[in-house]
Amino acid sequence: MFNSSAGYSYDYSDSFVAEIATEDDRSPEQLARAVFEGAPRPVRLFLVVGFRYGLGLKFGPRSSPEHVLGWAIIDREPDSITLESRSWMLTSRLVFRTEESQVSVSTFVRYDRPIAKVIWPPVSVLHCQIVPRLLRRAAALTTAT
Repeated sequence: MFNSSAGYSYDYSDSFVAEIATEDDRSPEQLARAVFEGAPRPVRLFLVVGFRYGLGLKFGPRSSPEHVLGWAIIDREPDSITLESRSWMLTSRLVFRTEESQVSVSTFVRYDRPIAKVIWPPVSVLHCQIVPRLLRRAAALTTAT
């Protein structure tokens, strides 16, 4: 189990990094939106369906400025943004951080019910394939502008 500095306990964590242009001045929120909301439509649909029906995550309105693809924005800092969603079995946080010429996304999952220990590990295999690709795609788009 991973314990964050804020005292919030997690059962799973990962982090992925992509290079961005040094002159790219997009905020972590803009990059988070590029990763999820800028993904191709079939991928966005797959993510939303998987989040909602596979994991049971609760989302806010996707068109809200306080949400990124339905994930609630729970913290904004100059160099990071934290998104959160909960279901009946788990809580998930995504932290996007920018540093010089890099953007990273870290995922933290807390198992709120024992069944999450069974469900999340196979889902994490897909997660570890999709998230780095979306992050690299968003980073490449920022360097092309």
